[in-house]
Amino acid sequence: MLFAALQEFPPTCIHNRPARGLDSWSICGRMRASQRGTFIVVEQAKPAPPSRVRKLIHLSLALVPALGWWVSYPLALGLAGAAMIASLVVELARRNGDWVNRLLWRLLPTTFRAWEHRRTLGSTWFSVGMLGALLLYGRDVGGTAVLFLAWGDAAAEIVGRRWGRATEGKTLAGSLGCLAACLLAGVAGVSLGGLAPISVLIGALVATLLERWSPPPNDNLWIPLLSGLVMEAIQRLL
Repeated sequence: MLFAALQEFPPTCIHNRPARGLDSWSICGRMRASQRGTFIVVEQAKPAPPSRVRKLIHLSLALVPALGWWVSYPLALGLAGAAMIASLVVELARRNGDWVNRLLWRLLPTTFRAWEHRRTLGSTWFSVGMLGALLLYGRDVGGTAVLFLAWGDAAAEIVGRRWGRATEGKTLAGSLGCLAACLLAGVAGVSLGGLAPISVLIGALVATLLERWSPPPNDNLWIPLLSGLVMEAIQRLL
């Protein structure tokens, strides 16, 4: 009965198969439960490493503002809008059929975080924040704000996991990595978008603070919207 209850955890975290004399075993979040006959052992499992696919998706979305600068701003808006519509369709499907969740987690088992099983996906908030920034602040400020999210958030996790302390949540190393990536993104905003260096610098600091704070519902929403708002205000004052 207890082992059956453990199987109620999200299918993202569960994997059952016979192995080394065990009848079956499961991994639920950071807990590992194994069954041998009528006995069950629950122990702490090592956290999964960051998904390369997840970070590559994050980084690749920098193509949207890049297309706005190099090809066409309406094209960038169209891609951002298509990404948001697709994300909302997925969210609607997830809420009307749990099989969609199971399918997503089976196809991309390390791309999603465990807590996203019952909450809105981070990719959905990303698409909303990206389209919102481009619509509200235009090609240059909005595109730079999207780059802050695409590069800064990914750098924060990669650097934080590599050089941050294991006992910390958000790490100083991760925040410094985020700031460095945002400053690099700001170079594009200055060179391609003609933004003032001071507005990019302050925008990068705001994006880094938001990544560190992670305000609800998701920092993927607030990083482009609020960093873009700050840059837009400074550009208007100059």
